[in-house]
Amino acid sequence: MIGEIWVYLIENDRMAKVAVRLSRAYHGKGYGTEALSAITAFCFEHTELQKLWTDVDVRNEGSVRILEKCGYRREGLIRQGKMVNTWCDYYLYGIISSDYQSYIN
Repeated sequence: MIGEIWVYLIENDRMAKVAVRLSRAYHGKGYGTEALSAITAFCFEHTELQKLWTDVDVRNEGSVRILEKCGYRREGLIRQGKMVNTWCDYYLYGIISSDYQSYIN
């Protein structure tokens, strides 16, 4: 398996969280960018969602690169927050429908 991608925590058909996880053997090959780009396009072009967001450990430079390549913007920093089952500093990233429209044009 290469990895997995989720769209979850959907709130009022308007906002949802996204997540991408890849097996280490597939890091750096463009699969994460391709998957996030495709799911972002699907959400904005085929659903009523207006915002997608996610969180990423500040040490995860690869995921930060993927998010920024796909048009997501850094919206904040949580210091020593709980992310999954670990306490760490993490960034919040998001993209809204109008950002996406500008990104693809």
